[in-house]
Amino acid sequence: MAEKPRLAFTSGDPAGIGPEIVVKALHSGRLQRVCRPILVGESLLWRRAGWTPELAPLIETRLGLHSVRYGTTDKNAGRASFASLDAAARLAARKVVRGLVTAPISKKAWKAAGIAYPDHTEYFRAVWHRPQAHMILASPRQNLWSILATRHIPLAEVPSRLDSATVLSAAQALGAALALLKKRSPRLGLCALNPHAGEDGILGREEKALLAPAVKSARRLGLDLRGPIPADSAWRLHTKGILEGLVTLYHDQALIALKACAGLEIVNWTVGLPFVRVSPGHGTAFDIAGKNRADPAGLLAAAELAATLCAS
Repeated sequence: MAEKPRLAFTSGDPAGIGPEIVVKALHSGRLQRVCRPILVGESLLWRRAGWTPELAPLIETRLGLHSVRYGTTDKNAGRASFASLDAAARLAARKVVRGLVTAPISKKAWKAAGIAYPDHTEYFRAVWHRPQAHMILASPRQNLWSILATRHIPLAEVPSRLDSATVLSAAQALGAALALLKKRSPRLGLCALNPHAGEDGILGREEKALLAPAVKSARRLGLDLRGPIPADSAWRLHTKGILEGLVTLYHDQALIALKACAGLEIVNWTVGLPFVRVSPGHGTAFDIAGKNRADPAGLLAAAELAATLCAS
């Protein structure tokens, strides 16, 4: 049998549930069945979540922080989560680990700490010089795969951020990602921006002006991209298996459907990097942090996908 891949696990925001879900996954034994885990971050913050050296090795970030209060936005928590991410990514770049599984961060805490990047994806794009890195949101267990053409931006800004080249780049990235999972020439759908795909221009012109040209360009390049399709119909076709992946245009166009279908077993996979990176598809859950109520299902799904990608 092939050796299980070594994966680095970040703490995420320590005021949230990140350390808790990783430690719970370790205690379950399921994490060790798919990978050889290494934790990265402040040992004090991992210990209060129940980590002991017998569970997994830990690489200390040595910020010298005192404890962070659960459920609060704190600049020190932001510093800790960023240091954990950056150290884990550098382990992956040096091939000490095959990939990383990142726990959820607080964007507000990163901003309070003066971190220059709004989220994981933009950090990878800037620091690792990967402008074509894309965010795939998926439920591997239910075979649902969507890529975001725009990411963490206000909904009001989505139309102005879209152009045919951006949509085409997302479609190409999704096709390449599915090829890694042995899906050759996948049938892809492009979600429309407006209701009823614009109703022939009555409800919006983005479908004709931006999306249809992207579909034509994709098909000229050999991608089986169909649409633009009204988003509600596109998701029905995807859940039926008629479409094998969707290009979605904004954050909630993907996540509302995914979470309705798959609950907590949603993952966030960054494609276009020199190493594997996957994260659970939920947030920091400040409301239940420190209460021993967090479910590690998303973290385990992320680790399973990361291990699968390392073997592909």
